[in-house]
Amino acid sequence: MKNIYKDTLLIGQTDFDMRAGLKDKEPTIQAMWETKKIYDKKQKLNVNKPLFMLHDGPPYANGDLHIGHALNKTLKDMIIRWKNANGYLAPFIMGWDTHGLPIETAVTKMGIDRKKIPDVKFRDMCKDYALKQAANQANQFKRLGMFSNSDVKYVTLTHDFEVSELKLFQKMYEKGMIYKALKPIYWSPSSESALAESEIEYKDVKSPTIFVAMNIVEGNAKVDTNTELVIWTTTPWTIPSNQMAAVGENIEYNIVKANGRKFILASTLVNKVAEQVEWETFEILDTLKGPELVGLKYAHPLYEQKINQIVIGHHVTDEAGTGIVHTAGGFGEDDYIIVKQHGLEPFAPIDDQGKFTNEIAEFDQKLVGVFYEDANKMVGMDLDAKQRLLKLKFVSHSYPHDWRTKKPVIYRCTSQWFIGLDKAKDQILANVHQITTKPEWAKKRLYQVLEDRTDWTISRQRLWGVPIVAFYDETDKLVLNNEILAFAINKITELGTNAWFDQPADTFLPEAYRNKNLRKEKDILDVWFDSGSSAIALSERFKNLPLPYDLYLEGNDQYRGWFNASMINSTIYSGKSPYKKLISHGMTVDEKGNKMSKSLGNGIDPIKFANTQGADILRLWVASTDFTDDQKIGPEIIKQIEETYRKIRNTMRFILANLFDFDPSKDYQKELSEVDRYALHNLSVIKNKASEAYDNLAYNQVYNLLINYVTKDLSSFYLDFIKDILYIEKKDALRRRQVQTVLYEQLWMLIDLLRPILIYTIEELYQSMVNIEKAESVHLLDNRAQMFLEADAFVTKWNNIMILRDDVNKALEVAREEKKINKGFEAIVNVCLKDEYKAIESVTELDKIFIVNSLNFTNNSSGLTDQKISCVGIEPKQGLKCERCWGLFDTLINEEICERCNSVVKSL
Repeated sequence: MKNIYKDTLLIGQTDFDMRAGLKDKEPTIQAMWETKKIYDKKQKLNVNKPLFMLHDGPPYANGDLHIGHALNKTLKDMIIRWKNANGYLAPFIMGWDTHGLPIETAVTKMGIDRKKIPDVKFRDMCKDYALKQAANQANQFKRLGMFSNSDVKYVTLTHDFEVSELKLFQKMYEKGMIYKALKPIYWSPSSESALAESEIEYKDVKSPTIFVAMNIVEGNAKVDTNTELVIWTTTPWTIPSNQMAAVGENIEYNIVKANGRKFILASTLVNKVAEQVEWETFEILDTLKGPELVGLKYAHPLYEQKINQIVIGHHVTDEAGTGIVHTAGGFGEDDYIIVKQHGLEPFAPIDDQGKFTNEIAEFDQKLVGVFYEDANKMVGMDLDAKQRLLKLKFVSHSYPHDWRTKKPVIYRCTSQWFIGLDKAKDQILANVHQITTKPEWAKKRLYQVLEDRTDWTISRQRLWGVPIVAFYDETDKLVLNNEILAFAINKITELGTNAWFDQPADTFLPEAYRNKNLRKEKDILDVWFDSGSSAIALSERFKNLPLPYDLYLEGNDQYRGWFNASMINSTIYSGKSPYKKLISHGMTVDEKGNKMSKSLGNGIDPIKFANTQGADILRLWVASTDFTDDQKIGPEIIKQIEETYRKIRNTMRFILANLFDFDPSKDYQKELSEVDRYALHNLSVIKNKASEAYDNLAYNQVYNLLINYVTKDLSSFYLDFIKDILYIEKKDALRRRQVQTVLYEQLWMLIDLLRPILIYTIEELYQSMVNIEKAESVHLLDNRAQMFLEADAFVTKWNNIMILRDDVNKALEVAREEKKINKGFEAIVNVCLKDEYKAIESVTELDKIFIVNSLNFTNNSSGLTDQKISCVGIEPKQGLKCERCWGLFDTLINEEICERCNSVVKSL
């Protein structure tokens, strides 16, 4: 091409780079948002709009963010950004959970012994550590682009939060729901603390299982003293604490003779037990019902001087074991109930570290100080020596572990604080009925978890947390009433929670209770109680954010955690649910479906990812997932996401570049051609569908709609054929301004739909726009109204034209393969439409839309190839090539350019 003609083409131009360079651009854009306080300004702009409140569940302030954090916060951020651009005031107040064991452990690992320094000094060190961790995570969330003011947040260690939490405790106490009792609960020797069910995870372990014979020492008419009970347990270390043996009321038992001894066990289990303990032969001597065994006495299998009795157990079955249950009231919930029913106190000679205490010395001095797991072997050897051990073997089974230390827990009877949920259960379940959930099954899951919950263990044996306000006299009797509690909490409100740990008890007591040598409770509140009161704390702090909040969105591990605790606390406090809608997401796994872990080396650091590939790529991945299920991420998946990003970016760049000389205030055209109107109709259809998907939080639908639209409707159709108009026509030609008008609307559609996802890229795009009056940031804008829907008849006609286009493209492809033509613009296309589609013949510009030299309609299908709605034939155009537009013509002006191009060049 001669340079003179090349220079006359209106080639698009823009400073919106083809190369993304996200890792370098994103921090600069983020800094601009922060400097100009874009989030705060948007909140101010929206102040009179309806409130939409998503309540952010607090991540634990310990360590750098992982990919799960990135997923969770990005999902929330997309919600917040969409709502703020779509008619709502949607604040994003992020929170942090800052009390409890992990922070104590982290401080201890610095070489600090919490038992050797003053309590308040240790608490201050924990506070400093927690605040540094929260600040670090806040900066990392900022790098990922959260639309929030990091200075407006909630942190569970702040004075206002702790006071609101204590007032919640006070309200629960005044309602008679708080009590302290000796009960078996999950106990973590590794954490030296009680645990709630939500802090338990199950892992397979290998444990010793034993069959033990216990000698009857007081029989009856059917059972003599030469008979033995057979029990089975997976916790040999609890045998020293045996207090009873439980049988089933409706279970049938056999007296079995084997190896010269007589044994009692459930009839249905005789054959199975015989096989397991390796009885070569056995004989059934008698049959009796469970009640016929009640009251019989037996000698403890280790300590023969200790005589125990047989009782009915409500929990006994004949599905496993022997049908006779070894009962140790200190180490099992059912055991505890049965022991208490029969007037005994639970016996639990295990200390906080899981070691046997001096309480066992009366029976077995050598066990004192032995860790419970180490006692298994000692117990087994002693039983064997006394000929009480029938069989020992090891089995793999699921066993509860501390979710933080990953070490086994025990069920241990200790004195703990509880919330009794009976009084609030009906209201709690009624509130669950009122919420909506995604996925739908989540409501049933939450309902079942709460329905099954009778008590909540809220005490923890730690130092770093909100104190449980209570007192004890010199005999260890609890001293607490409404007056004392109100006075103490008012004093803590005045002095701060640290005062509880270094001021004398009398400081917190009304005058009538002073000088009585009362001592303070040392336990703190469960961290789930902390985080579960966050909605209450927020509503107390921000009076314009009343409960219930519109949305909670967290991982699907929170049904026993934050979702659960929040519902309990809010219902008891205000009678209201903390949330109207509850949404859960799955866990993030690698491309093979494996859980991410340091040991496997398959984790992804979101900050490193953002600093190499860009946060927008990570956000686009989040949008592409079905977050209600587990989400896969890895190199191949990211490669696909990056390819999608490039496609979207290049499309937007093309549109923006070809608006370089378009001033919408002057050049916007209201009268458009049919193909332009069809393109805008499709724009509205997709925008409406995507908007609905946004409202339904179906981001993967938004993602799929957009990439299909960019690929098919734009790149492969509209943007393809208008290049000829954009580049070749006169600058101010009506047809050129018409297609630029369409491009302008397409660009805004992409801005609106991609703004919550590609937050940095869309800002960069917006700042590169010309000839418009711009706000400081694209994120200050609301979504643009784009209702270009056409009548059904018009749409049907154009849908048929697109089918005809497919017919023509198939024929062109065959012609290219047969070497008839090289490019579509070299083709003369002959078309015979099927009768019901003849109306298409009246449409103009089809040759330009189909990007062919010419298109001729005929009624003769002879020699044409049958397609879907037409018969099509291709002929090569014989002619001269225009040096400017490359079209083929019969004649050229000066043997160089066509008439159209000549007209344009002459006007320059």
